Amino acid sequence: MKYIFSHKNFYLILTIVIIKIFFGFSLQNFNPEFFFTTDSYEYIYPASQICENGQFNDANNDPEIRRTPGTSIFLLPAVCLNFNLSKYMVILNMIMILFSAYFTYKIVKLIDIKVNPLFIFLIYLFDPTLSKHQYNILSDIIFLFSFTLTLYFFLYGLKKNNGYYFFSGFALIVVSTFIRPITLYLPIFLSAFFIFFYLFNSSFRAKFTYSLLVASLLGLLLHSFLTQIWAYRNFKATGVKEFTYLEFQNNYLYKTAGIIAKNKKKDFLEVKEEFRIKVINFSRTEFIDYSNTEIKKAILSYPLETVIVGLEGAMMTLFTPGTGQYPRMFKINEEYRGVSKIIFNGAGFFWLFLLCLFALYGIIKINKNILFLFIAMTFIYLLIASSSPGAYSRFRIPFMPLIIIFICCGYQKFLNKFRKIK
Repeated sequence: MKYIFSHKNFYLILTIVIIKIFFGFSLQNFNPEFFFTTDSYEYIYPASQICENGQFNDANNDPEIRRTPGTSIFLLPAVCLNFNLSKYMVILNMIMILFSAYFTYKIVKLIDIKVNPLFIFLIYLFDPTLSKHQYNILSDIIFLFSFTLTLYFFLYGLKKNNGYYFFSGFALIVVSTFIRPITLYLPIFLSAFFIFFYLFNSSFRAKFTYSLLVASLLGLLLHSFLTQIWAYRNFKATGVKEFTYLEFQNNYLYKTAGIIAKNKKKDFLEVKEEFRIKVINFSRTEFIDYSNTEIKKAILSYPLETVIVGLEGAMMTLFTPGTGQYPRMFKINEEYRGVSKIIFNGAGFFWLFLLCLFALYGIIKINKNILFLFIAMTFIYLLIASSSPGAYSRFRIPFMPLIIIFICCGYQKFLNKFRKIK
């Protein structure tokens, strides 16, 4: 990565990285609880079980089916060797952020957007949402790297008509899905559009060749095969033949509850609690069947509310500032907590406002070719998959490489226009 920068820029990036790592180590001493959330332990306990008995089990030593093993595998070095997990995560997440920035730069270069790589690295290093989650033991930044690498292989395959790279994109989606299952249905979604691209080749500036179509279908088969193997493991272990149990909990307690709350004009948390009590004595298989029935019923009965809930979730995903937890990070006293939240959220909104200006300008100006269509389809899929009443800035992290593509395009076009005026 060093050689994409001048010496001056390289030392600037290195200095920022060292400062952020040093801050993370200091935070571990000052506020160690900040690194841990409820979700954190659902990755840590299975990792410790893998170390102890080679089984992906939960804290009760039962087979873990809520979470997938990808993140726990990344935690194994620290958990098995008894390293300081918080400090390990600071280093791991920083490496993941740097590689995400690097492959985003490679993508931007592939799309013929000419920007200084320093611009991309600075966005990744200063983004408030990424900076906050760098100091959490969660799956998000690990997934960010895996997904950014996935996008690079897909876009390289499309640009160069390279079936091997294109197939590798599907293989990397499998890896991403085992880290965070949000991409579970992405290969189906994309393959449908790739078939469309192939059938209507003449409408696009880049050819979608037969070899890419074959790579797409083989990649879909690979993804389906490997995810079904994991679903079969879950079935053998618990009787639940699903890739992840968490999907059905989210569908019922968030999406379905959100639609019903909107229709009845009731508080979402109140409806969510009512829903939780209804199923408290259900078995897992009973709950899955009930969850599937209820979400289908809600969507068909209340299509307008479904759209509104989705749009509200999308707004929360894309436009929440990502700075609400900074007062807790710095352990600011209750006396000053309100004022500090206003300051931090104001800074977060200002950051988002600047990025949105460049991104919107970039969307207008970017070449509308097959690469753009692939990026747009991936963006739409993520928006549909992540938008729910529980959405917030953390859900924006997978969008970062896609958003930065548009930001870079807008920034480049803005600079070109400014130079002409000057």
